[in-house]
Amino acid sequence: MNGGSGWADGSAGHRPPGHGPGRTGRGGGAGALSALGRSWAVGAVVHVIAAYVISRGLVDPLATDERLDVFTWRLGLQHVPALLITVVTVPAAARILPAERRASRPLHLSAALGVPVAALGYGYAVLWQVSDLEGALMPVVTLATGAAVGLAVDRLMDDGDTVSPRSAPYSWRDGGATATGYVGGILVATGMVATLAAAGVVG
Repeated sequence: MNGGSGWADGSAGHRPPGHGPGRTGRGGGAGALSALGRSWAVGAVVHVIAAYVISRGLVDPLATDERLDVFTWRLGLQHVPALLITVVTVPAAARILPAERRASRPLHLSAALGVPVAALGYGYAVLWQVSDLEGALMPVVTLATGAAVGLAVDRLMDDGDTVSPRSAPYSWRDGGATATGYVGGILVATGMVATLAAAGVVG
């Protein structure tokens, strides 16, 4: 009676391999790299902007050689700002990752932590010769603490999202046409950084 349509065995309506959310075809790896690239691009832009705002608004007005000789002042003017930058960067990068990619823990962590870890590596590469014990350990402590807080914020935002993916006609994390929105947002943020660079203030 079913005419071989597959309704009886539940196979009807199945998408061909490589077309579903859990696709494993040749485009799956490229899709993961594209998703990571978007997350890292947004994370880098947010990291630069947050670092500039905190530096100009908090560190520069208060930092003096005398104060930086005291650990408490260094904690407040160097390590805490670094922690705050990580806290802002991690959820910003993580939220850009599409929902179907967030199910992969390694991919999720790579998207969220890629920029802070790269910034930590860059800091060690530049300042390694002048780093003391505090300079070697505190960046790791601030990164770990900021990453934990940022991931907790991301998780809370997930828990607060009460809209079911099935009931929503289109999710802001979906692929396809929304990729234009991602690219547009990245271009706008990149333009802001380029404007700051042209004004000579990023350095």
